[in-house]
Amino acid sequence: MTKDFEFLLHMQRLMFEAEALAKQYDVEDRFISIMFAGLINPVYGEMSKLNAIYSYNIEDLNELYEVQDFINHTYQLKEKDELDDNDIDDLLGGTGIERE
Repeated sequence: MTKDFEFLLHMQRLMFEAEALAKQYDVEDRFISIMFAGLINPVYGEMSKLNAIYSYNIEDLNELYEVQDFINHTYQLKEKDELDDNDIDDLLGGTGIERE
């Protein structure tokens, strides 16, 4: 068994544990998740091979779209190099601190 395969098996066990934890805390009917883990291996040139495992805990396409929107939004925030004025205002909101 390769280290890559062992790693993916371990990740799969962690995904199962997350689902079991939701059941243990009796929140499985409200538990929503999309878990994905993979390893990219170069094949040749610019080609790559993806070995991955995944687990979905979603009710329907609407939930899927909500999660996708969340991921897109948070990923875009991560890509920002600097905070813009609106971000700073949001951070200061409710603190009583004002910008000059």
